[in-house]
Amino acid sequence: MDILVFEFITGGGLRREPLPPGLAAEGELMLRALIEDLLEIPGVRPFILRDDRLDFGCLPRGVTATPIAAGDDPDRIWQDAIGRCDAVWPIAPETGGVLERLCREVERTATPLLNSPASAVAVAASKLATAKTLERHRLPAVPTSPWQARQDDASSALVVKPDDGAGCAGARIIRSGCVVIPGPGRWVAQPLLEGDSFSLSALFSDGRARLLSCNRQHVEKTGDGFTLRGCTVNALDDPDGRWQTLACGVAAALPELWGYAGIDLIRTAGGPVILEINPRLTTSYAGLKAATGENPAAMTLELHRTGRLPPPRTQRGTPVALNLERSDAR
Repeated sequence: MDILVFEFITGGGLRREPLPPGLAAEGELMLRALIEDLLEIPGVRPFILRDDRLDFGCLPRGVTATPIAAGDDPDRIWQDAIGRCDAVWPIAPETGGVLERLCREVERTATPLLNSPASAVAVAASKLATAKTLERHRLPAVPTSPWQARQDDASSALVVKPDDGAGCAGARIIRSGCVVIPGPGRWVAQPLLEGDSFSLSALFSDGRARLLSCNRQHVEKTGDGFTLRGCTVNALDDPDGRWQTLACGVAAALPELWGYAGIDLIRTAGGPVILEINPRLTTSYAGLKAATGENPAAMTLELHRTGRLPPPRTQRGTPVALNLERSDAR
């Protein structure tokens, strides 16, 4: 089985632009982890597209890489690669509709997509649409509104961020009395919540979910924004099933979610509050196998083959720290 793993940042998606080192390192971390997991599966042959400004020698043995050079047409090479594979696993930011576009292009070819469909990505990519969907299903979501509706609110601190932003990118803390013009595009406002940052990694299918891990996010306030320094995968156990229940609630609210997805949340004094849903691989994926002893790529392919989610994990595993400043696991 030939699987095209297309990590947008390292795979030539930015070949006509300067390559941001931080995004490239994070993309490389996820890409490498997924490839190594796929290489453990008998009969699976992963191949990738590769920005030729990046190192090729560091790739795991057994993966085939097609270079994307300065004069190449990345879109044409991507389309040709889809036609040469048995399935496609895209990893891309939701920002600017990139992930949704990639998923739609795969769907048009009828090639199996090892990610949530474009329709689910379209909802999850919008923080406003996600919050409204979760609220309709009575799930604890951070109150979210268009920035225009809150820009005269001087009663409390707000977080203003792009509606389709990824992670901490573009998020700004706005104190009362500040006059802010965020910039072009759609922006949303959310209250500044106090609490610990966590995420859930889970597999989804047909309105059901199977929790993989609960992860602590190491988020720091830097100036008027936030920076994700890293995460600890499998930081919390789930003895009473609360995290599994929350993942199931998200699955019921967005039944089109499929395969791996992440849920970002804040554990406040009043309980967990969902910030956003990432309908794709997240950074936490890179530590999952070491933390849980399970191969999430193999589980995803089995889900694709049988339509059945794996049974609950029986072993506790161990926490694994990922440091994004060094982009390695320890």
